[in-house]
Amino acid sequence: MAEITSQPNRLRVVESSANPLLKVFRRALAEGTTRDGWLAVEGLLLVEEALRAGERATVQSVLVSDEGLRRSQPLLERLPKACEVTQTPDRLFRQIAQTETPQGIAALVELRTTNLEAVLGARDALLLVACGLQDPGNLGTILRSAQAFGASALITLAATVSPFNPKAARASAGAVFHVPMLMGERPESLFKRLRAAGVRIVGTDRHSSVRIDDADLRGPLAVLIGQEAAGLPAEIARQAEMLVSIPIRAGMDSLNAATAASIVLYEVARQREFRY
Repeated sequence: MAEITSQPNRLRVVESSANPLLKVFRRALAEGTTRDGWLAVEGLLLVEEALRAGERATVQSVLVSDEGLRRSQPLLERLPKACEVTQTPDRLFRQIAQTETPQGIAALVELRTTNLEAVLGARDALLLVACGLQDPGNLGTILRSAQAFGASALITLAATVSPFNPKAARASAGAVFHVPMLMGERPESLFKRLRAAGVRIVGTDRHSSVRIDDADLRGPLAVLIGQEAAGLPAEIARQAEMLVSIPIRAGMDSLNAATAASIVLYEVARQREFRY
């Protein structure tokens, strides 16, 4: 085993695959979260982003392989004092890892919870509402664009894939730690509260005659993003005060959901003069 020199956290060494902590990491990395709801992530980038998130995320436990310990020493030195650090052989880490080329580091991260009232209290709130998306890669990409273009929060309705899905977290490139999220919201209650707060509800519909660049997207706004193939369900689309379309070439059926969401976010940011 390699030695850790300046790491302030106490380092545990585990060499048995039967160790309970390794079992926790194995299950959490496969499913996305622990039973306590902590997000499980793998790789230097995601652990780095968890630390960069400040009060929004608390790294509770880190697992490193022998090689990962050598590679991630500077990062380990920045962990919270209370964080548990465990070292395990490369071969055991590879058995737990979900990526094809593991970097030898994984973490369990507790995210700060948020509530709709806090999100709606933001000036010119910009909310993305994912309505039944099933592809975790799409949702992760949407999260990444949400962070890039200053969205206030991501809200998912029931039957939408979880942002904590391992593929979604990886596709977010760390945005999962930075963008406030509310998951599994009930449509009736959500739309009622949005309207009461003066938030306009806008949906995307490729058949709408209102082009996105002709729509006024300033002020508090909730943008509905539909399913990859079917778009917005009819009962959800009826909740929108306005449906907008993104002009595309003739002969094309539609855009990828993540691409469409990114274009909408860019247009909102442009109209707001990129003031995040």
